[in-house]
Amino acid sequence: YIQIVPVKKQAGYYTKLTRAEAGRVLTSDGRDRLWADGADRPTQSNQTEEHDFVLYGAKRRDFGYAIGKLGQEQAVFDVKAQAAGTAAEKAMRLRTNLMATVMTTYTNYDTGHYSAVASITGNSGKWDESTTARSDIKRSLHYAAELILKDTLNAVQPEDLRLIMSAGAARKIAQTQEIIDYIKGSPDAKSEIRGDGKYAMFGLPDRLYGYEVVIEDTYKMTSKKGASSNTVTSIFGDTYAVMCSRVGALSDERASEAASFSSFTMFAYEEMSVEEFDDPRNRRIEGHVTENYDMVFTAPASAFLFTSITA
Repeated sequence: YIQIVPVKKQAGYYTKLTRAEAGRVLTSDGRDRLWADGADRPTQSNQTEEHDFVLYGAKRRDFGYAIGKLGQEQAVFDVKAQAAGTAAEKAMRLRTNLMATVMTTYTNYDTGHYSAVASITGNSGKWDESTTARSDIKRSLHYAAELILKDTLNAVQPEDLRLIMSAGAARKIAQTQEIIDYIKGSPDAKSEIRGDGKYAMFGLPDRLYGYEVVIEDTYKMTSKKGASSNTVTSIFGDTYAVMCSRVGALSDERASEAASFSSFTMFAYEEMSVEEFDDPRNRRIEGHVTENYDMVFTAPASAFLFTSITA
């Protein structure tokens, strides 16, 4: 649900465009654009789109491991590959955690692009309490989508939108009368009964009221190694949901200079570099997985943050 853009410098600027000029229609009959035969061509000063240059700054992070030569020789499995895989998984988990923090911080959003769901006009309460008659979930999603289409002047279309929520939030809203009746009366009913859907275990269809659903079910352990007990929490909180835009291809399939209205972008200077160093003196192998990137909210007009969606 984010766009990954490779960059050649660790720090740099990206261009943040407005959409005001592209949508400017000042008169209903276009009289301000008329050009009479024989007259001078109208001047076009002050007709270009406004923009800002915004700084991104990639930060380098290292995920390491050390394996003794005896352990490597005596093990019945490839301990180096296993250790490298664990380090890479930690790196990916941190990526998700950093982006989730960006996505769920309401001060990052444009004014009007975040709201407690009970405060959206026409809603009666939280999503996990909704009924078919109330339709709080449906009303919320259409409200946010319409606002995004309006504020991006249709640069973002409904098929570009993704609805992101945690596994816990998905399970809670899947038990509401609104969602049960929605699935019961939709073509997804058979798939849900058979468990064929991507998110069948959470009780939600792949698309909800026309919007693609993405359940962020990544968890993190916040207790240090050797602690008396392990603390595991969801990276994406159960009280939030985000509708965002995902426009364009991943990685270098899309040039970094191309215009994009993807809400969230990872500017990647270095991804998943794996290095190993032989340490004969200490008879061990030292390995590292290195990443260097920045997570940026590149198009605030193309996203909406729902807060207090569940009790």
